[in-house]
Amino acid sequence: MTDVPPTLRELIGHPHLAATPLSGDDDLDRRVTGITLIDPADTGLVQAGEIAVCPVIPAGYLSSWRLDATIRRLYDQRAAALAVPLPGPGGETLLDGSRRLARHLHLPILGISGAPLRWAGTAAVFVHSPAVDAADHLCRAHRALTPRLLNPQDVARALTGILDRPVAVLGPDGTPITVSFELPSDFDPHAPVAQILTADGHTTVAVPVPGTPSGTADLWMAAALGPAPAAWARAVRDVLQFATLAVQRWQATRRVVLERDARLRAGLFGDLLEGRLDSGGTAHQRAAEMGWRLDGWHVAFHIAALGQVDLLGHTDAVVAAIAAEQIDVTVVERGDGWSAWTTSRTEPDEDTSRDLLASLQRIRRRLAGRFDCAIGVGRGHPDTGGLTRSLAEAWDAARLARGRPQTGRLVHIDRLGLAQLLVAWASTETFAPTATRLLAPLESQPGELVATLSTYLDAGGSAADTAAILGVHRNTVAARLHRIEELLTVDLNNPDDRLALHLACRVTLDRNTGY
Repeated sequence: MTDVPPTLRELIGHPHLAATPLSGDDDLDRRVTGITLIDPADTGLVQAGEIAVCPVIPAGYLSSWRLDATIRRLYDQRAAALAVPLPGPGGETLLDGSRRLARHLHLPILGISGAPLRWAGTAAVFVHSPAVDAADHLCRAHRALTPRLLNPQDVARALTGILDRPVAVLGPDGTPITVSFELPSDFDPHAPVAQILTADGHTTVAVPVPGTPSGTADLWMAAALGPAPAAWARAVRDVLQFATLAVQRWQATRRVVLERDARLRAGLFGDLLEGRLDSGGTAHQRAAEMGWRLDGWHVAFHIAALGQVDLLGHTDAVVAAIAAEQIDVTVVERGDGWSAWTTSRTEPDEDTSRDLLASLQRIRRRLAGRFDCAIGVGRGHPDTGGLTRSLAEAWDAARLARGRPQTGRLVHIDRLGLAQLLVAWASTETFAPTATRLLAPLESQPGELVATLSTYLDAGGSAADTAAILGVHRNTVAARLHRIEELLTVDLNNPDDRLALHLACRVTLDRNTGY
C-alpha cells in the first residue's frame, strides 16, 4: 500500500464509514492499517493497527466484564480500535467503567449504526485499495452526469448525493452562487488548479472549471469533506474534475443558445434605436413576443464592462445579479456591456429613482467578482421614443461613470452638471442635438447672439477683443452678453457654464459650415 494509512478520525469522516466514538475523541488520530472481524468470546489474532470489528454481540456483553477483557486483549495486540454495533434506543449501553478503561488504555471504541459486515467490507476496501473506492465514485458520477444536459447547480446537487458531502458552485472569485459555502482562507481563486485545503482538521476540495484559453476559471466546484483521509480527498478531486466536463458541456450548449438569442436581440435593438418599433409592424410584434415592454414609462441603464470581457459569457451572471434585486428589466448586449430598462405605468418619482440607484450599486458589487464595471442611468421617458432617449442618456452617463470612482462608478444623468454632460457627449450621437437645444433660445433673437457668444468665448472672455473682431462697440457686446445670460439662464463668469456653451457653439457652428 503506497498511500499513508488513514487515521481513525479520517476513516470515520468518509461518508460511507461514519461511526460514533463511544469512548471519547482523544485517540482518533492513530493510523489504521487493516480491518479484522472478531468473535466477542475469542478475539483471535488482531494485527497492530487493525480495527477489530465485532459484527454481532450477545445480550449482556456490553455491560459485563467480558467487554473489559476484550478491551484488554486488543490493547495487548496494539489494535487501532474496537468497533461494535451501535446500541439502539433503550438498548444495552457501555458501562462507565468500560469507557474509562478504554480511555485509560487509549483504545477507541466505535459504534457502527449500519450493517457491521458491510461497514467492515467498505472500510477494508478503502484502507487497502483506495483506488477501488475512487473508481466506484467516478463510475457513479459518470452514470449521473452523462445521460442528460445539467446546469452547474444540477451538477452540484448530483455530486452532493454521490459524495454524501456538500458540493457547491462558486463564482470566479470563490463567491458561492446558490448555497452558503465557506472556503478556507488559503483558497486562491487566481490559481486555476485543483486545490486540496485543510484547516482545523477539515478538508475542502476546490476544482476550477476552465474558461478562457488563458486558463482563468469561469467557475469553481468545491466539496466540504470534514475530516478526510488524503486518498478520499484525491478521489473527490477526481470526481469534481470529471464533473467540470459536464459543466463545460452545458456552457458550450448554453453559448450556442445565447449567441442565437443575442443576434435576435441585437436586430430588434437596432430597430428600436432607429425608431422602427413605433409602427406596430412585424418588428414590434417580434419585440412583444420576446417580452419587451415598449408602452409606459421607461428608465434605462447601461452596464459598461471595464477591460476585455466576454459579454455573452457573462450575460447570465448580469441577468442573475439584476434578478437578485427583484428588478423586472429587459437586458440587451450592447457595445461595451449591457443596456437594460425598467417599465412602469406611471412616471417614476424621486423615491423610485433613489431605490433604483441603490439596487444598481448592489448589482455592481455582485458583479465585481467577475469584472469591474461602470453604470449609467437615464431619465424616465414615455413610450418607444422615450425609451430610445433614455437608452442614449444611460449610454452617455456610463461613459462618464468610467472616470468617476468617487461616485462608485455609478452616474445618473440628472446628477451631472451641464459642463460634465457636454464633455461626455462631445463624441456621442446625442451631443449635437443637445447643443442645438441648448442654443435654441438665441437663434430666434436679433443681434447675432450665437456668433457673439462664440467669438466672446474664443477670445477668452474679453469683451474688448470680441468688439474688435465683430467690428461693433464694446457696449453693444456687453448688452448682447447680458441678453444671452438672461435667455439661457447661465452665468458667463462660471467656468462650467462657459465650457458647456463653448462646446455647444463649436459643434453648432461646425455643423452649419459643413465641417
